[in-house]
Amino acid sequence: MSPQHHPSDDILTAYVAGALEPGFGLVVAAHVELCAHCRARVGAFEAVSGAALEALPQETVDEGSLSKVLARLDMRPEPAAAIDRRPFVERLTLKRKKWVAPGVWVAGVETPHAPENRVYLLSVASGGLTARHEHSGAEFCTVLSGAYRDEFGVFAAGDFAAAETDLNHQPVVMGEEACLCLFATEGRLKARGLLGRLAFAYADV
Repeated sequence: MSPQHHPSDDILTAYVAGALEPGFGLVVAAHVELCAHCRARVGAFEAVSGAALEALPQETVDEGSLSKVLARLDMRPEPAAAIDRRPFVERLTLKRKKWVAPGVWVAGVETPHAPENRVYLLSVASGGLTARHEHSGAEFCTVLSGAYRDEFGVFAAGDFAAAETDLNHQPVVMGEEACLCLFATEGRLKARGLLGRLAFAYADV
């Protein structure tokens, strides 16, 4: 089944322009890899960006500038890199996995991000639910496997969700398999309830 929830055009254009923090861009990339619709949108935005660059006025450069630059870079042909066809999650560099509750684990992802932000995988077993929480900043999520539901509907493998600061929700896992999601969050999540606060404190990634 094709993904039903996608990034907005604003998010995709920021992704194409390289304007997203790497962690947030990684979550968008995970969705784009799984979504033919958004791959086509990204291709269209890239084409528009390329046309805009071609329309810029040309600049005059000194004779021999290209040779000088190439000499400084000491450019040598590099062998073409083999395409890594492993599943997306297997290509991530992860920190130590932490079990924070029965059937629930979290693992930080090694990628550049602001000190107050977080990039991580979260896996919740079938039938499980996360702690009810609020957001102190933006959150991007791509479902890598399984499915969950919250106040906004059902999100299955490949689906993308973006949350803002005023969201208060408690996703519940659906189906027979665990739900594995890739998250990038701006600031800390605010757990509601003692168990949620304990789990979030232990799972600090």
